[in-house]
Amino acid sequence: MFANVLSQSAQTALAVLGKSGVIADGYLAGESAFALHFGHRISEDFDFFSSKEFEPAMLSNKLSEAGEFVEEKAIGITLLGTFNTVKFSYFEYNYPLVASTTTFSNVSIAHPHDIAAMKLVAITDRGTKRDYIDLFEITRQNISFDTMFSLYDQKYKKLQTKIFTLIKALTYFDEADKTDMPQMLTPVSWGKVKQFFVSESMRLARKYLE
Repeated sequence: MFANVLSQSAQTALAVLGKSGVIADGYLAGESAFALHFGHRISEDFDFFSSKEFEPAMLSNKLSEAGEFVEEKAIGITLLGTFNTVKFSYFEYNYPLVASTTTFSNVSIAHPHDIAAMKLVAITDRGTKRDYIDLFEITRQNISFDTMFSLYDQKYKKLQTKIFTLIKALTYFDEADKTDMPQMLTPVSWGKVKQFFVSESMRLARKYLE
């Protein structure tokens, strides 16, 4: 794992969470998990997911006992806030893991295959530069969009009905253009990323839509 993608304070906060056992039923996915695997950029958010039911108010109390937790939202299957100043989220997420998690600082970390499938969902719903750059990075790790589509189908069971939306989303940059560029550790330009996605969307459209 590339611990340097997290600030020292974020590394400490993650270690506290791992040692406390408060999030033992969940796993870290999203941006920080992805960055920990590949080391391509800085990330500061902790996004946890769990297939088990949980009570947001109860988890909020436990987090407050483990450290300094400032609750922002606790409703339904969602808890949002900051833990020791690090942005924190915890979601009930009833989709299966397609690959085994790994452990870092006593915290379960989602496999890149799961994160890639989740990133495809993210870009269909107002994706950011960070989302597109993360997907670009995973292709540089020899995981193609074809493989990611297969992983998406394993996880969500609806590729056939979503394939057009997914391919269209690959080049829907309107919202992403408005977002900030992340702090990169592996240099890449936003223009190069967009160019790659346009090329791939054309290839994928020919393969899946014609």
